[in-house]
Amino acid sequence: MATSGSRPPGGAPTYPLTAAIAAGDERAFGAFYEAWFDRAYALARSISRRDEAFCLDVVQDAMLRVVRAMKPLPDEAAVTHWMGRVLYTTALDHLRGEARRRRREERVGAEAAARVVGPEDAAAEREQDARVRWLERQLTELSGADRLLVTERFQHGRTLEAAGAAAGITGNAAHGRLRRIVERLRAAARMTFHE
Repeated sequence: MATSGSRPPGGAPTYPLTAAIAAGDERAFGAFYEAWFDRAYALARSISRRDEAFCLDVVQDAMLRVVRAMKPLPDEAAVTHWMGRVLYTTALDHLRGEARRRRREERVGAEAAARVVGPEDAAAEREQDARVRWLERQLTELSGADRLLVTERFQHGRTLEAAGAAAGITGNAAHGRLRRIVERLRAAARMTFHE
């Protein structure tokens, strides 16, 4: 655990940024995010013992909490303590959400197995097929670099670092670019399928 005079590994203290973040300064948040990303990811891994995708989701949501709830903190020890609590509660929320989702899926699976396949099931399957074809078309329309990044990360299961290296960018840049691609696809899907 950090002491009050400690600094993040290889960087300047982050506690001076907390007042600016609390006041809505985006550049201060960007600097804080850069300074804390690796430690936040390592803490998420340590807390949850889960895979990279799960931990990146935890870090992303924890950083959203930073934006919404950061208060000015007096020293680096206070920042370390506060971030530890934020990451712990965020990881716990994700684990609980995953457990609820698993229970729902098991219940839905049991209900589906108990019913007879009818015309509405065939319609749902056709709808699912249409969505898959739509997504395939959307992926072919991505730029070459974005398509390579998506393929490396999701089709080949590469880490962010490896997928980014294939596209000639860093792992952090790959994470941001993939997040923007997925957000654009989700928005387009909501418009296309009226959800």
